[in-house]
Amino acid sequence: MKISIPALWIFLLSCLAAEGQEAPLEEYIQAALSGNIALQKKELSYEKSLAALQESKALFFPRLSAQARYSVARGGRAFTIPVGDLMNPVYHNLNELNRLVQIAYPDYPTIPEYPMIDNVQENFLRETEQETVVRLQMPVFNNAILYNHRIRQNLSAAEKVSADIYKRELVQEVKVAYFNYAQAAQGAAILENALQLVEENLRTTESLHRNNKVAPDAVYGARAEVAKVEQQLAEAEKNEKVARAYFNFLLNRDYEAAIILPAEASLPEMALSAEEARSLAIQNREEFQQLNYYLSARDNQVQLDKGSFLPQINIQADYGIQGVNYAITGDSDFFLGSAVLSWNIFDPGRNARVQQSKIGKLELEKQRAELQQQAGLQAASAYYGLEAARKRIAQAQAEMEAARQAFRLVDKKFAQGQANLLEFTNARTQMTTAEQNRSIAYFDYQAKLAVFERATASYPFE
Repeated sequence: MKISIPALWIFLLSCLAAEGQEAPLEEYIQAALSGNIALQKKELSYEKSLAALQESKALFFPRLSAQARYSVARGGRAFTIPVGDLMNPVYHNLNELNRLVQIAYPDYPTIPEYPMIDNVQENFLRETEQETVVRLQMPVFNNAILYNHRIRQNLSAAEKVSADIYKRELVQEVKVAYFNYAQAAQGAAILENALQLVEENLRTTESLHRNNKVAPDAVYGARAEVAKVEQQLAEAEKNEKVARAYFNFLLNRDYEAAIILPAEASLPEMALSAEEARSLAIQNREEFQQLNYYLSARDNQVQLDKGSFLPQINIQADYGIQGVNYAITGDSDFFLGSAVLSWNIFDPGRNARVQQSKIGKLELEKQRAELQQQAGLQAASAYYGLEAARKRIAQAQAEMEAARQAFRLVDKKFAQGQANLLEFTNARTQMTTAEQNRSIAYFDYQAKLAVFERATASYPFE
């Protein structure tokens, strides 16, 4: 189902109105986005994935390297060159021919005898040897490099989306923590006001006792009520400090830092239906974008595994010098160019790898279908929770106004001695409870609005 444009515009305008009411909160959100340590870790992971992408891209380009080797060898295997065995019979025959010719022809010139020579022994390892090469290598056709680069692109994009997902989580956490603190602070203020009332009641009761209008037990009851409210106030102040510390923790600042409380204002009306909220979640949630990138990576992995049957062609060119010493002479330098074909013709594990990649893709598709159900359920649940919270505000407001009116009447009667302490205590307790309930309902709505924004991914990032 698609969301109608008018409904979407009304919803966005409502959100903008809410943001205008929460100017301090918006500043806190930006501070959290810029200073939260966990988010910084996510962003570093994204930068790391970009570096990995650059690394995969570099494999398309030629590589130039220099390699040098100088070795000293002693001993080892040797081989015999049979120079003596080959040439000594020849020399012997030549010497005999020369001798016979001289006997037959006295004027034949005297020729020295050819000496007998030994076989030559040569070691396989030369005593000293060096080779220095500048090597240029470049892939011409390599299916693995191409699809590995595409996989890295998909994973890098998914890593960026992961940071965006955490941003939304952080915004929700900051908003909920902010309104929890506001509720705790307002709850403490309500109890401070209640403490003033019971202290005034104690003074009135003591005055009535001095004038013999009430019994001593009324004074003890009033003192007990003061102690009870003081205990409740101490617990409320503790809750306020804990809420402040957690909120400041999300902003990565001092736990005792002051927090500007929001100004209470009218709440925007919801302009979406539950079904429209569900559709908005499925359209906007970054989790779906991330899964799409992972699915693309799986597609490329399948192609990579299928393409392992294709040959790889690389070219390589070497230029260098070699010899027993470092010297550039006419015959010491060399050039060697090569075209290398590598073809894995038979690989029994290739089909198994392709099957694994296909199954991995099917798992992701199932995960996406499950995520659609979960996102729709979260959006609908957040919508109904927000709707119920708004109704509770109206109910709590009516209850609070009635309780305040009842307390004012009982308070006047008690000051005139026409109501007893029990009636006063009950009226004061009901008023305090009603004020607390109204405060809880108001800020619970604000917190649930943050949850709804997260469920539908409707918070606007710049």
